Amino acid sequence: MRLGRSVGRRYRLTNGPIRSRTSEVWLARDEQLGRDVVLKRMLSGHDSVRGFSRLRAEARALARFNHPHIVTLFDAVQDGQGRRATSWLVMEHVSGGSLNGRQAVTPEVAASVGAQVADALVCLHAEGIVHGDIKPGNVVVTGDGTVKLADFGAAYRVGGNETITPNSAISYTPDYAAPEVILGRLERGSDVFSLGAMLHALVTGSPPERGPSGRVLLTADLGVLDDVLRAMLAKEPGLRPDATEVLRRLTEIAGGAVLPPSVNGTADFPTDPPAGSIIVDAVRNHPYLTGATAALVAALTGIASFLLPPSERDGSAQAGSPASLIGDPRTVDPCALTEPVALGRFGATELDRNYGNFDRCDVLVRPEDDSVVDVRVDFNHDPGAEQPGQARTVGRVGIVEQPAERDSCLRTLLPAGESDTNITITAKRDDPGKAPLCAIADVATGSAVTLLNNGPLPRRTLPERSLAHRDACALLPAGALEVIPGIDANDPDVGFGSWQCAWASTTSKLWLDVRFDQGPPPNPANGSATVVNGYRTILRPETDGDDRSCLAQLVYRTYHDEDGRAAETVNLLVSGSRSADQLCQLARRLTASAAARLPHPA
Repeated sequence: MRLGRSVGRRYRLTNGPIRSRTSEVWLARDEQLGRDVVLKRMLSGHDSVRGFSRLRAEARALARFNHPHIVTLFDAVQDGQGRRATSWLVMEHVSGGSLNGRQAVTPEVAASVGAQVADALVCLHAEGIVHGDIKPGNVVVTGDGTVKLADFGAAYRVGGNETITPNSAISYTPDYAAPEVILGRLERGSDVFSLGAMLHALVTGSPPERGPSGRVLLTADLGVLDDVLRAMLAKEPGLRPDATEVLRRLTEIAGGAVLPPSVNGTADFPTDPPAGSIIVDAVRNHPYLTGATAALVAALTGIASFLLPPSERDGSAQAGSPASLIGDPRTVDPCALTEPVALGRFGATELDRNYGNFDRCDVLVRPEDDSVVDVRVDFNHDPGAEQPGQARTVGRVGIVEQPAERDSCLRTLLPAGESDTNITITAKRDDPGKAPLCAIADVATGSAVTLLNNGPLPRRTLPERSLAHRDACALLPAGALEVIPGIDANDPDVGFGSWQCAWASTTSKLWLDVRFDQGPPPNPANGSATVVNGYRTILRPETDGDDRSCLAQLVYRTYHDEDGRAAETVNLLVSGSRSADQLCQLARRLTASAAARLPHPA
C-alpha cells in the first residue's frame, strides 16, 4: 500500500501508515462524501471470503452504536480478491487530541467531560458491553470540544450468551482500573470506577492513590465532585452508582461548563498495550465473560495516533530500525526455517521444497493411523495481519498465536527490522484427524524462531532459467493492462520477492492477480488446454453464484525433482462481474502479453 492508493474505489490514502505488530492505520479521504476518515487494515490471508464475512458480522455489531460520544464506525470494506484481498474498517477521524497530558480543569468542566462519557456508557452497558479501559488517553475531543470514547481494545460483552469472537486477554491500566479488574473480572461497574479515576486525574493532575487494602484514598480538594467520586470509586462494584445515575449527577454538577477545544492533546497508540498496562488471562479465571466483538476489540485501536503532529508520526516509525533478519528476499531459502527432525515426534516427515510459490516451504507430517498434516512456512510482503492473539517476543522475533481452528493452527512471526514482512507457520490437515495441530505449529515455530535469531538465513541457488529470477509485475506492461478498464499499472500490490502482483480496477468490478507457482504439471481437467506464444496453457473458468473467475496457467518450464516431473507456471487469475467466458478472453490476452516477455520456450 502507498499514499494516494484508492481503497474500495472510494477511500484515498493521504497519510500514514501507523504500524503496530498486528495492524496498520491510515488517514484517508472519503472521495464520495468529501471527509477525512481513518482506515484500519485487516488482512484476510488465505481465507479471504470467510475472513471478510466475519469482519462484516463484527462491523454490524459495532454499527449499532451510532452515538455522539462514541467514535463512529462508518464502513467495512474488502479491497482486492483472492489471496491478495485485504479487509478494512473505516472510522470517524477525530482531530482534536485526547485528554492525556492536558492541564487540570475545574470540577465543573471535569463533570461535563464525565457526563458525556457516562452518556456513552449508558448506551454500551445497555447492550452488555463493558469498555474496560477508560482513561484520559482513550477519550478524544473534536474540534468543537465534544468528547468521544475511543479505543475498544479491552472491551468485553457481559451478562449474555452471544459469542461473536473468542475472548482475548483483559488489557487494563492499573492507575485507572477497578479492583475487580485487577483480579481479572470485568463488569459494568468497572467502567464507572475508571471514569471516576479519570475525572480525579482531570481535576488534580493524577489518578487517586490507593491504600494497602485497595481502597481509594481521596485526599485532594475535589470541590463539588467529592461526593459523586467517592461513590464511583467505591471498592465494591455493588456500592457504585450505575452509568445512568452517574450521568444524571454529573450533568447537574456541570451546569453549563464545557471543555475548551485544544489542538495540543496527545494520545496513546494502543494497538499494543502501552507502558503501565497489564494483561491477565480472563478466559482462564472467568469463563462467563463471553467476549466482545473483534470490531470492538480492534476497530478504534490506533485512531489516536493520527492526532500526533506529523513530525512525531513520521519519525517514530524509522528511529532505531534494527538490521534485517531475512536479507535479500529473492535469495532467502524458506526451507531454511524448517527442521523436519524436530517434527518427527508427531510422525514420519517429508520436506517438500517445490510446491506453491517461491516464498513457501512445506513439511508433510504423517502421524500413524491419522491424516497427513501439512506444516507450511510462508514469507509474506505485508505488515502483520490483524490478529486476535497476544504477541510475545523471543529474541528479535515477535510471535502472534491465533486461536486454533478445527482443521488448522496458525502462528505469525514478526522479525525485527522487517517493516513489510511477516512469516506465517500453518499446521493444517484436509481430512478429519486427531493430530495436535497447535502443538505441531508450536514446534515448527520454535525451530523457525531459533533459526531466525541465530541468523543469517542460508541463501538458495535456483536454475538461471527459473521464474524465481523474474518479476511478476514486469510481465504485464501498462499497454497490456489496458484491456481491463480502470487499472493503474503503476500501483500494483506486490508480493514477497516480487513473485506475485495484483491490480484492482477503480472503475469496474474486475481484479487481476499474477503469481508464479511450482509443483506437478497442471492437468487440463475442468479446463481447456491451448498454446499461447509457444507455451502450453490451461484455461480454467469458474462460476460460483455471483463469483466468477478464469485462471490461466502457463507452463513455463518442466523439470524433475525427487517426486518426479514438476513444472514452474505463471498463473493469471482474472475475476469480477463479467461472465466466465469473457473473463477467460481477458485472461488469454493477458497471458499472451506475459508470454511475449518470457524467453522462447526451449
